[in-house]
Amino acid sequence: MLVISGDGDWLSRLRRLAQRGGWSFEAHAVVLKSGRLPPTDGAIVVIDRGLAGPTPAKAVTTLRVLYPMAAVALIFDDKDMGPDAMKAVVSSGADEIASKSWSDDKILSRLAALRDRALALHTRISADGALKAERRAHRALVRARGRWEDVKLDAGRFAILWSLMENEGELVSRAALRHVLAAALGREPEVATMLRRLSALKKALAHWPGKIESVRGGYYRLLSQSLRRSTT
Repeated sequence: MLVISGDGDWLSRLRRLAQRGGWSFEAHAVVLKSGRLPPTDGAIVVIDRGLAGPTPAKAVTTLRVLYPMAAVALIFDDKDMGPDAMKAVVSSGADEIASKSWSDDKILSRLAALRDRALALHTRISADGALKAERRAHRALVRARGRWEDVKLDAGRFAILWSLMENEGELVSRAALRHVLAAALGREPEVATMLRRLSALKKALAHWPGKIESVRGGYYRLLSQSLRRSTT
């Protein structure tokens, strides 16, 4: 959890709630221009309405650029919220709005639900339910013998897998895969590099009953076993 607030009492309260929830905690008194969230799944940014400026929607947009995989919660003081101010909060685009006047249990419940929703948005499961990718953790798992087993992937192979899982059953071009690989590596890869990463990914998924198939014209497609039968 990343909290942006200058309210010491509120920060102490959220720190206690984070401990109850088993979450890491980081606090700042201003909206950072750059930064990195604590390495936790389903990370949350909680910003105090008092630090969101006259147009909270702009602050929310800034946070989404800085932390694209996090959920944003906007917290307000009831005493400062007239009709116009409340309208600005509701239309801010935040994933959750909450009041400091709420009980600890209510705030914790809302933040836990927000975290779970954020995590769900960054988890992909194949159509056959046997392959899972967790984007925040950069982790892939295959269900084998009734339990999930980790698949060892570097950042490049995970990026390719995520792109294919986002478009399961659909064709993904070689150019598109090179683009996602470039983002993961921080440089433009050669076609041969992309093909080697793809080949290594196929080998890493050997225990998954689906497959990554090559299609004429420089396209690739991830298919679960059930989808493979329907396309043959």
